[in-house]
Amino acid sequence: MNKPRMDEFYKVRENNVESLTVTETNFLEDETYTNKWVYFYSKDSIINGKLFKDEELKSTFKYTINKNRELTESQVLFYHKQKVNDRLHVKYILSDSVMILKLLDEKLEVYRRMIVEMDSLKSPIKITSLNNDEIEAEETAEYNYNLNTFKYKVYNRYNKLVLDKIEHYNHNFIIGKNELGDVVEMIWPLSRDKSVIRFDYKYDQKNNWIKRVKKIIKNNKEVITTIVRRSIKYKK
Repeated sequence: MNKPRMDEFYKVRENNVESLTVTETNFLEDETYTNKWVYFYSKDSIINGKLFKDEELKSTFKYTINKNRELTESQVLFYHKQKVNDRLHVKYILSDSVMILKLLDEKLEVYRRMIVEMDSLKSPIKITSLNNDEIEAEETAEYNYNLNTFKYKVYNRYNKLVLDKIEHYNHNFIIGKNELGDVVEMIWPLSRDKSVIRFDYKYDQKNNWIKRVKKIIKNNKEVITTIVRRSIKYKK
């Protein structure tokens, strides 16, 4: 039961953004590669864009966001060798304790749903996957926040237990933020060794970050793993 990716590169502090180009260079032990997102803000609530990996088009997308800049709908076309090979259309229903994902087909009919129930700390405690209203699987999590663990169980469509194990989870994974509210130090939520991750930022005049360097601490040394640059074009 994984936490969603933290990075939401489209989020900025201003509403007068025309476009945003993000390049993310990842430095692995055996390779280096770059992802690039290009976002176009057609309305306050609609963002169109493209994703490239090493300049190869991987997807095009359309996001709909609410006033809190939370994603409420996404439409994605996935590309392989410059041809569309898959598509994904999802609508999100958000509340304090439940998130529902509705997957739509080409006729805009819901064919699959995922219901995520959360506790008071916003940790997922149950995920129910349904295909045409029939349960495909259920995942549950029982947290022990004092021990930084949770009991993870998976049931199949016949309600048979198919997985039962203890996982590690650091709920208080954010160690520090800067004066602008951006995370500067954290540990990975699912890490047992509590390796420290640090972020350095560079900001523009509107206090939107335009460069972020991610470092991990290994053997008391800082190792750069990712550099993200954002080129923001504001409306005149």
